[in-house]
Amino acid sequence: MFLIFVGIIVITFFLPLCGVWILVKLTDLAKAHPKPAKYILIIMFIILMVAGGLKIRDIYYEKSPYYFWNELIRKNSKPDDITQEEFEAKNRAGYCWRDRKYYSKEELWYKAMKSLTGRMIYENKFYWDNKVVNINDDFLPTEEECARWNGCRVFKIPMNPDKEKFLKANIENKSDFWKGIDILIKHNEAQSFIFASDKNYVNDDFKLKNYILIHKLDNPAYLSVYDSNSCCTVLNKSEWSLIRKNYILKYTGNSVGTFMEESKTPSDININSWGIGNFYFGVTHSHLISVTEFITGVKSKIPKNPSKIFLLNNCGDILYKPYYFVPDLIR
Repeated sequence: MFLIFVGIIVITFFLPLCGVWILVKLTDLAKAHPKPAKYILIIMFIILMVAGGLKIRDIYYEKSPYYFWNELIRKNSKPDDITQEEFEAKNRAGYCWRDRKYYSKEELWYKAMKSLTGRMIYENKFYWDNKVVNINDDFLPTEEECARWNGCRVFKIPMNPDKEKFLKANIENKSDFWKGIDILIKHNEAQSFIFASDKNYVNDDFKLKNYILIHKLDNPAYLSVYDSNSCCTVLNKSEWSLIRKNYILKYTGNSVGTFMEESKTPSDININSWGIGNFYFGVTHSHLISVTEFITGVKSKIPKNPSKIFLLNNCGDILYKPYYFVPDLIR
């Protein structure tokens, strides 16, 4: 709220004063040099419009605690030819307006897996853009580490017995493990996603069952692993209500790293009427394990309860934040 108040003050008082000052200077210039002043005025007007627009967007949109909520609403927005009453009624029934259909839990699972991968990619972008902070709120030079270690990406590896043997054969040291994955990618046996615009990510429908997702950040020694056979489950509202008491809502930021902004969902509406919260996505993964631990037995690291529960919309997109997590004492 403080940033919004400051933004309003800047837009209401400071920018008009600057505009008057610039106008006075241009008027003086126009009297002495009419033609150059004309072009300068046009250029200055364009610059002010762009700068003002970016500032307004930054204050009211990117800094809003409802940023992720608004992003999710856009992914399943109301068609122009539909009344609000019909829109809300079908949303509560689980209808996906974007795709014009009702999805089963199995169909939502495929879409939620892609959306979960998109969240990892979104997190990676903080590292590529040097926007990760330490406990002193200083930005870290993470882009260099991403490039140095071929990190800050998500690997998707379809698994079979031969491929598991191949990966284990490359575990003599950590660098050999990643070289093994590079070989798989080269032979189209695995995929690497860096940005949300990558064609292989955009075109992948994630309609596989037996694969692993490896989320690698800027540290080459550690990784997060998601086993598609056991990591993730779509829950309906009834199933979620049975375990809700075990979880705490995470809406404030981490002390360091990414996803630090406070994020909220509107408290004065029925979120089901907006097509969100009819389904939930339980995620269980091995967090920050070493490559050796991963190869020798990743499942031993998996907690009993899903470590996170994300809200889903009716189209299978996850709400990045807030989300629910289970305290360590309950796991």
